[in-house]
Amino acid sequence: MGSFSVADEIKKYKDLLDQGVITEEEFEQKKSELLKAEPVSASSTPGMSAQTTGIVAYLTWIGFIIAILVGDRDGAKFHINQALVINLFFFLGWIPVLGWIWALIMVVLWFIAFIGACAGEERPVPILGGIKILS
Repeated sequence: MGSFSVADEIKKYKDLLDQGVITEEEFEQKKSELLKAEPVSASSTPGMSAQTTGIVAYLTWIGFIIAILVGDRDGAKFHINQALVINLFFFLGWIPVLGWIWALIMVVLWFIAFIGACAGEERPVPILGGIKILS
């Protein structure tokens, strides 16, 4: 769409008002909508949204590190913590036999957590959901 200028848009609607295409009420309504819009400015912080950060945090250790470095740490604190807990407990899967069963359980918990992040929900996973490592 190119660069969005609220002033340019208001001027376009003012021209339409002057030409009699729209009414004064329609002009005021559109002007109000445009002034309430929050365009992205240069001062906005770059990075990912909280939901995207939560999703990326579950994508292996690399995704977790990316979420910490680039993502919205405050908005996705729940998912970052839960991803850390799940990643750490995955290490128990290296134990022969019982660890393999544990690894299967962790895959299920990871899947539940990942679906929750995709849906934008902060739903703790069973078994490990109450563990808080990051504050």
